[in-house]
Amino acid sequence: MKKIISLALAGMLLISASGCGSKKKVSSDGKTKVTLWTNVTQDSAQVMKDLQADLEKRIAEKFPDYDVEFVQKVYTDYNQDYDKALMAGNAPDAFDMFSYTAIPTRIKNGTIADISDLVSDWDMKKEDKVINTFDDVISKDGKWYAIPRHAYTSALYVNKKAISDGGENPENLPKTWDEFDTYCQKITDKSVPRFGYEIMGMDFCAWAFTPWVWSAGGEMVEPAENGKWRIAFTDDAGVDAACYLNRLVNQSKVTQTNILCDLSDTDDDMMSGRACFAWGTVANVEAEKVKQYGLSTTDFTQMCMPVKDRSITNPALAGGEVITFNPKCDKETLKAAFDVMTFMHYDEDYQKIKWQASFDNGSCDIYIPARKDLYEEKLAMNPLLTDEARENIKQQAEVSKPEPYCEHWGDLKSQLVVPLQKIYSMPNPSRDDIKKILSDCADELCKLYPDTFVR
Repeated sequence: MKKIISLALAGMLLISASGCGSKKKVSSDGKTKVTLWTNVTQDSAQVMKDLQADLEKRIAEKFPDYDVEFVQKVYTDYNQDYDKALMAGNAPDAFDMFSYTAIPTRIKNGTIADISDLVSDWDMKKEDKVINTFDDVISKDGKWYAIPRHAYTSALYVNKKAISDGGENPENLPKTWDEFDTYCQKITDKSVPRFGYEIMGMDFCAWAFTPWVWSAGGEMVEPAENGKWRIAFTDDAGVDAACYLNRLVNQSKVTQTNILCDLSDTDDDMMSGRACFAWGTVANVEAEKVKQYGLSTTDFTQMCMPVKDRSITNPALAGGEVITFNPKCDKETLKAAFDVMTFMHYDEDYQKIKWQASFDNGSCDIYIPARKDLYEEKLAMNPLLTDEARENIKQQAEVSKPEPYCEHWGDLKSQLVVPLQKIYSMPNPSRDDIKKILSDCADELCKLYPDTFVR
């Protein structure tokens, strides 16, 4: 039923987006009207509300011929929120929250605009100042459908104070699976409570499972013939990774009791010192929260994934969000929306103002900016990082691998949630038990999406 609803929605979106004529939006004073969403609301911190007001003032001064309206939006599920708004005819003219991994599917179903002409005339791109991490994904057959908003690297972030409290040296972090297991056993004390590793078992678990597969030398998916993708998480490396995570939960007992806790609970456990390692980045750390526990942001760092053996390079995952545009926009509105969004995410002066506001708000904000020439300066501006953390972040960026971006990658991750949760919860599974669970999931994916996946 979920697949039927999803396919029906995709079909309606395609018809809605491609079958409707585009009419120029004009304000009462004859200006080109642009509508955008903002998640800055009355409940936001004052520094963020001030930043939003400053942005709107700058846009009005920079683009006197545009009438830009920001609509406050609190997201339930930003993918569904956007798609429903697109069907209803009130989606924003530009949107900056989609993961780059969603773009191949959205190109196919027509829910984003072709912006090739705008990209080809874009000076920033011609000057090679734009990160190119996602170029192969956000373009197809010589056409462009998105531009980068920012990128990030994720692996494990580390509470050094919690590790010290557990009796280990946070300057000597583990590099291999066996070292990580032993290290976590030493620092785990559930009477405190303090957990070595806060495992991600909730709905995002396949996202965090991906670099564990890489750390065993494997892949989640691989290109196959005829433009399809071979499901590879059933290979030995994928099975090894699942077995290892089960071991951390059930044999070594170094994880939290509720392995299905949500992401906010995970971050709370890391920031309070109840957990020493977790999937994520120091960008998750909030200065005001950690202060409640007598900690500072300098008590945190991040590291690449531990690996099955030293023949494998310690990996990290690269991801990021992109800026897309409403396929119903007329040419003038599309140009106006492009101008406004590139100002918001690429103007050097405004980027520095935005970053400073983020730091003032207590955010570690280590996202790689779309302006690749400003990355080092951004890290240097951040007062919430130690020099060690800055170096670790830069090293991760150098070795990180892009999150897979095949069509239906999001569906693959969704389909893997229950199987992984089952694997993590099993008290004493055999390797064959785990392989069968992964294989059954792969078989189901091949049935659901035969034009995308093969075994």
